Amino acid sequence: MKIKLILIFLLTIIQNSWAQNCDFEIRNLSDILNGKSELIDKSEYEKVDETTESFIEFTPKSELELTEKYPKIFKLKDSCYTFSANPNIGIGIKIPELKACKYLLKEKGYSNFEFKGTYCGNALIEITEFEGWGFLTVDLENGLTCFTMGKPLTSNGKTAISYSNYYGEEEIALTNLKTKEQYVIGIEGWSTIESKVNKNVYYLKLESEFQTGCEKEIKYLKVEIKN
Repeated sequence: MKIKLILIFLLTIIQNSWAQNCDFEIRNLSDILNGKSELIDKSEYEKVDETTESFIEFTPKSELELTEKYPKIFKLKDSCYTFSANPNIGIGIKIPELKACKYLLKEKGYSNFEFKGTYCGNALIEITEFEGWGFLTVDLENGLTCFTMGKPLTSNGKTAISYSNYYGEEEIALTNLKTKEQYVIGIEGWSTIESKVNKNVYYLKLESEFQTGCEKEIKYLKVEIKN
């Protein structure tokens, strides 16, 4: 009898764990920007096609071009560029600075960067590290910088959306490009496959992935700044 009760108990735990792993759960990583996200119907997402806006393209600029034009912002020291940033413990920025470094040393690990270009008064630098990657958006007026795991996309130059998947968790960031304040969320087991923007509101289409034993699903998410 005891063995039977134990088996029932274990089965219940396994079923509950499986159900939880298949859920669409939003984890709040940072809300300095005071953003919000909500699931919407497929019909609402598809209506955005009628008035959708285009994302702004980036202008390619080399490291040499930018360092020569903005020497006060881009200062290379000990193989690193250092930029001022908003402290944000939620996404790992514990001190008010961000770095782009190049080195391959046992005591420091691996780190590299590449200047990708400019957009909306900002420089974009792609960084790669051991088990890490992302982008730095550097304000060309004051050097204030923010980090996004995915490449930022913007249609109006005021806010930007970015998304990238880190070992099964989709990280989505909404960024104020002037203040560099961010609203960042994580969704375990899902990946963004499409995005749209209209009137400063971003719409994402996500597909369930990395979830063993779960049925494939599609969800639609609206992300914006609270009024």
